[in-house]
Amino acid sequence: MKIALGTDHAGFQYKEKIKEFLQEQGHQVKDFGTFSPEPVDYPLFVRPAAQSVAAGESERGIVFGGSGNGEAIVANRIPGIRCTLCWDLETARLARRHNDANVLSLGARLISLESAVEIVRTWLSTPFDGGRHLRRIRLIDPQKGVNVPSPSTDSSAPLFPSSKPRGEAPPSAKYDVMIAFRYLKYFEGDQSLEFRLDPNLKTPSVIHVPSEERWKKELPEWARDRRDEILERLKKKCSHMECIWEEY
Repeated sequence: MKIALGTDHAGFQYKEKIKEFLQEQGHQVKDFGTFSPEPVDYPLFVRPAAQSVAAGESERGIVFGGSGNGEAIVANRIPGIRCTLCWDLETARLARRHNDANVLSLGARLISLESAVEIVRTWLSTPFDGGRHLRRIRLIDPQKGVNVPSPSTDSSAPLFPSSKPRGEAPPSAKYDVMIAFRYLKYFEGDQSLEFRLDPNLKTPSVIHVPSEERWKKELPEWARDRRDEILERLKKKCSHMECIWEEY
């Protein structure tokens, strides 16, 4: 995973340790500074890290400060960013499960380094739940190409109703697609798939999908034998876009 980092002087030491941890885990890190403990102004380093995520150059971002509050505020000024301030494992899990957070903010003066590492580990490994949470995310920061429910929509009704247990989404299950700035998300019941979308700064946009061989090897079992069906559904939802479907 490509991860952008940004910090002020208060979070410098944590940033360096987390960077080392991420690289050991096999992630690619783009470090936007700062690069010393000398006092600096945090927006100058946090904003570029958040912009890297919004532009699709990085898949996630982690920002650091004394409390993490100012850093989260700066990051969330960038359209498409959902930055959450986390201080324990539960807030990290919920940030991903309920908010699909793409940037994490950590307060180096409020948590131990050991806790920060575990928060990062949990935050990176926790998937988004989708369902009703997708509907709510759509209402936060609607973007071009994202179908936002009208105000009259019954918010108590599940977006993807299904009587099947988790992991048993049948071919006839209701589905939906979230089109964001840097990815497509296909939802079916409680299940989801994510496909990378090159940032649509110019057209046509490029949507990356696994080859037939990779699809059968890498995708979850419920979707493994349904490549043509799911791609047809994706293309139908994206018919308003000028795009190229590129296999990898």
